[in-house]
Amino acid sequence: SFDKLTALECAFHFDTREDFFAEAFRVLQPGGRLAIADCLPRVGREINFWLRV
Repeated sequence: SFDKLTALECAFHFDTREDFFAEAFRVLQPGGRLAIADCLPRVGREINFWLRV
């Protein structure tokens, strides 16, 4: 088990968010920390920018 987990720029790889969080909390020690950072564009102009990139 782990006291800290990080998930950076990887949400699109998750089968489901529920499965990801279930597994993350399964392997975290009691009181452990989970840090997540990802780019999730909104619809409209912002998503059009990311589609062009």
